[in-house]
Amino acid sequence: MLNQQELVQKYNRPAPRYTSYPPVPFWINPPSSTDWISHIKKNYLDDVGVDLYVHVPFCESLCYYCACNRIITKNHKNEDSFLEALLNEWQIYKNKLGFSPKINSLHFGGGTPTFLSPKNLEVLLKNLLINKSPSFIGSIEIDPRTCQSEHLEVLSQNGIARVSLGIQDFDPDVQKSINRDQSPEMVSALVESLRALNFSSLNFDLIYGLPKQSLTTISQTIKKVAIMKPDLIAFYSYAHLPDKIKNQRLIHEIDLPSPELKRDLYESGKKLLLENGYEDVGMDHFALPSSYLYRAKVENKLQRNFMGYVDKKSSILIGLGPTSISDSSMSFVQNMKDLKSYKDKIAAGELPLELGHSHNEDDINIQRIISELMCNNQVSLLNKESLPFWDEIKQELSLLEKDGIIEIDDDLITISPRGMGFVRNVAMSFDYHLRQQINKTKFSQSI
Repeated sequence: MLNQQELVQKYNRPAPRYTSYPPVPFWINPPSSTDWISHIKKNYLDDVGVDLYVHVPFCESLCYYCACNRIITKNHKNEDSFLEALLNEWQIYKNKLGFSPKINSLHFGGGTPTFLSPKNLEVLLKNLLINKSPSFIGSIEIDPRTCQSEHLEVLSQNGIARVSLGIQDFDPDVQKSINRDQSPEMVSALVESLRALNFSSLNFDLIYGLPKQSLTTISQTIKKVAIMKPDLIAFYSYAHLPDKIKNQRLIHEIDLPSPELKRDLYESGKKLLLENGYEDVGMDHFALPSSYLYRAKVENKLQRNFMGYVDKKSSILIGLGPTSISDSSMSFVQNMKDLKSYKDKIAAGELPLELGHSHNEDDINIQRIISELMCNNQVSLLNKESLPFWDEIKQELSLLEKDGIIEIDDDLITISPRGMGFVRNVAMSFDYHLRQQINKTKFSQSI
């Protein structure tokens, strides 16, 4: 049987991250605006409500590694017209639906959500959360460099209790190489403020594979993280795609770790996280046993959406803001990326939809398979002979079993302990859109 390093060399290849199925590059048959609204109406249940995602595209400075949709500006006069567009977009949804959906959860992403002033953030929250579920969950991504104490007070007062901080790395040389300067002291002070206001959950985003990183810098970063003790940690792989993401050309490739060192950075970081009491909940996410995410994992309630792992979700996700993605359980849509086009469409009284995909039965079945693999580490294959490319799937599963990545017991597929880092590879076996693609889409490496 191959050792771990040999497995990495064999299976480390470009793969989708599968926050959705099918991935965005494979979307076809977009629903019309009318069909999209009808899909929401068909799946809406008032006792469950909808999840909202709000994308704030503005950042005051450019992080060289960033692959998100963002606009770099220090001009905060942009806020008012953006806020107006967001609220009008939500009103269009309510008008077309004929009712005000109950809000099960709200997540702010970006860009930098705390680019918005505390006053504008409060206006937005008050308007979006008029019909809030009793079990409402609110979360936000925060840049420690732009967060003010007034932001925290507004969030706390409006039920946004889960916070994620963009840390990436604490080493000064690494920070300089990616143009993201934030000291451990700054972050520590923010963490103390969050805890003083009794926010219920704190996540740190960390990235491995960045320029100038070494086993020493990763070790030092995680030691600093362990002192602050966030209950959740997302330990992501940096995907260097300069042909696709222009700002990544500002990173000197000579400073990037080799593929072998990059894998060692992950393994070393993971080992330190486990030694500090964190549990591996899957796909580069780690959690303390006291966290909501770990409880969801052990109770087989872990779920996945466009934002990553969640402990509960509605069957409907509505995304507001440029480039936001929505999910009706029957279809996906994505808003326009260009801010002016987005605003113009809303000003015309229309939803700013640009891309979309209507699910067929195969999409829904494979979406279930991939989700269960990533959340529960196992899946039962129902009517497997009817899966597209079943003969090829069966052959690949046999090879994965031979390499010790999965275990097969009749119709039950289980990810083995040594196969935990290869979940995306297992998911790829079922991805018939990936098999059918003509023009090869460039994805990040699977490991």
